[in-house]
Amino acid sequence: MSPGAARLREHVRAIRDALVATDDTVCLQRARLVTEAWRTHESDAPPLRRAKAFAHVLRHMDLDVHSNPTFAGNTSSRPRAWMLVPEHGFEGDAQVELEHPDLAHHLDGQIPQDLLDFWRDRSFGGHAGIGHLAVDLEAVVHRGLRALIAEANALVGHGSEAQQTYREAMRLSLQAVIDWAERYAEAAEGAARQEVDPLLREAHLRVARACRHVPAEPARDLFEGLQAIALVQLALAIEGHGMSVSVGLPDRVLAPFIGDDFDPDEGTALAAAFVVKVAGNSLLGRGYKSLTITVGGADAQGRDGSNPLTLCFLDAAELLRLGDPPVFVRWDEGLNPAVKRRAAELLASGLSMPLLVNDGPAIAGFVGAGVAAKDAAEYCVIGCNELGIPGRSMESATALAGTVQYLELLNEVLLQLPDPDAIGGMSELLQTLEQHMLNRAGRFRAHGEAHRLRLAEERPTPFTSALMRGCLERGEDLLVGMPFRLPGVYERGLTNAANALAAIEHTVFLGRTLRLSELVGALREDFADGAVREQLLAAPKWGNDDDRADRWAVELVAMRERVLTEIDQRFGGHPHMSCHVVRSLHHLDGRRLGASADGRRAGAPLADSLGAQTGTARAGPTGVLNSVLKLDAAHNFRGGYNLNLTLPRADSEVVLPLIETFFGAGGQELQISVLDTATLRAAQADPERHGDLVVRIAGFSGRFVDLSRTEQDELIERAEAAHVG
Repeated sequence: MSPGAARLREHVRAIRDALVATDDTVCLQRARLVTEAWRTHESDAPPLRRAKAFAHVLRHMDLDVHSNPTFAGNTSSRPRAWMLVPEHGFEGDAQVELEHPDLAHHLDGQIPQDLLDFWRDRSFGGHAGIGHLAVDLEAVVHRGLRALIAEANALVGHGSEAQQTYREAMRLSLQAVIDWAERYAEAAEGAARQEVDPLLREAHLRVARACRHVPAEPARDLFEGLQAIALVQLALAIEGHGMSVSVGLPDRVLAPFIGDDFDPDEGTALAAAFVVKVAGNSLLGRGYKSLTITVGGADAQGRDGSNPLTLCFLDAAELLRLGDPPVFVRWDEGLNPAVKRRAAELLASGLSMPLLVNDGPAIAGFVGAGVAAKDAAEYCVIGCNELGIPGRSMESATALAGTVQYLELLNEVLLQLPDPDAIGGMSELLQTLEQHMLNRAGRFRAHGEAHRLRLAEERPTPFTSALMRGCLERGEDLLVGMPFRLPGVYERGLTNAANALAAIEHTVFLGRTLRLSELVGALREDFADGAVREQLLAAPKWGNDDDRADRWAVELVAMRERVLTEIDQRFGGHPHMSCHVVRSLHHLDGRRLGASADGRRAGAPLADSLGAQTGTARAGPTGVLNSVLKLDAAHNFRGGYNLNLTLPRADSEVVLPLIETFFGAGGQELQISVLDTATLRAAQADPERHGDLVVRIAGFSGRFVDLSRTEQDELIERAEAAHVG
């Protein structure tokens, strides 16, 4: 390793250590600046008002070129000072609060009354905009923002007044980011003049040179490409997007800069510097933001798209040991064996990254929804595990079309039955459940369509939309103008609902040890009679390759597809994208749901993924994977699913064949955690000595020592169950 690369690695690691040690505070700067602009431009059309507010923030916000001088870009005046988006609201996030209980009241008393008063009747709701997207980084890196402005200028006078207004908002926003980069160039030059450390002085000068050129013009080398992406990523957050603004496919986008003289050590150092810069996004402070990076995978012709930079991002994940941004590897049969081996090594070592997604069913899912194969092959992960196509499709991850919570629906059906014992069998119960699901899905879709149009009209995002293919030409917001608008539907609770149906069949209709009315009564009383619960717990369980339970998961997914296909036809025929995503919602759902027929008590968490409920996988990891394979991911989970698989101590010679076998049989996504109970307990007792322990919880990764006690105990329980299994 060259001395320069070694010194940069040390410097980046020091920046990382300083970032994770920084306490959360609140920065009011963006909120103040947006409010100033809103007062001045409130009578303007919403796209122009949003663009002018965005430009006002970028023109006047403090630039932090010292806390992390390797690349330019910051979203608030200091690290981990919460950036606020009053256009949507001053709310916290329930999942962040569960994951970090000490942040539950972080904003209490922090918002001045004048800001609260101004935004009381103006805020749209929530804590930020939609997020869950990846923009067209090919345009950012290889065309530059001035080319997009020229495209907008060429269309002056074309289209309706609304289209022309929206293009003007795009042009203003694009120019604002160019001017923002120029501000960084000046600030970095000033910092260089004051700096005595040669490494830091050169870092400032390199940033200054890059920001004079990108993102206005096409990048000329790897550093400029990374700098352009970093500025755009942070600008997207400043415009007002919330979680899950994905970095997309950086190894593909930056591939033209990888020549024969490429130094992988320098590449890793630069990738790490870039990752820690993106991690500095201060929305929600240290709360997880799912700024996902996807690498690897095949192109539309099936050729391996990985390159030396792919390995650099994997090595950077090991160097930094940050939970966010998480790194996903797109897995394909032809993926470079070195990438496969490195991924397996990192997983076996206990890093819990990279996360893995299989090209075969993922690409087939998009094609099945009507997306051209060449576009489908450019998919990436755009959230916890949701799939989208940079600059072309993202709605699969916004759940604007609703959520199917199977266990909630089943509980409602059971508790609303006027005479439970009148149900003559499982088919009759399922018919009732399907009608209930259909009614709920119809209401969700109608609400989602109205909400989507209202978002596009009242809270447009012209900068982001300018980076979505075709939106500039059409003069439309991304929510109405993206090439592929595929209604996204989230789903959860499948494992618990399948177990519940298996238990009902086992006890009521086969064994006849319970009447359905007795079971429903036990649910109402939260199993005051423990004997009823014991019968339910003894029933077959999903995740053991046991068709007595697995058939109900298959049936529930088929039911959901019938329902959503009917809803698609009712609302115009756009094919839906179903995505199983959990993150921390298994805890939040559990807190609000009563006892269920799988034997779960009221308030207890649900399953953490599409896999088995913790402690019920009696057939080991193979049983879990074989059960999940029955679900036909390419057809039924076009938006993605998350599957946690926890293993005891394992080496790469075990992990790699497991991955290859599962994906070869059609599995879509895999989150492997190799957890040691003793290590987790030691980290819980002595966090200062275990700051590098990174774990995958459900839809997010994190440093174990940063997690809530609830999440830590969940991981310990998983590790213990994996050892027993």
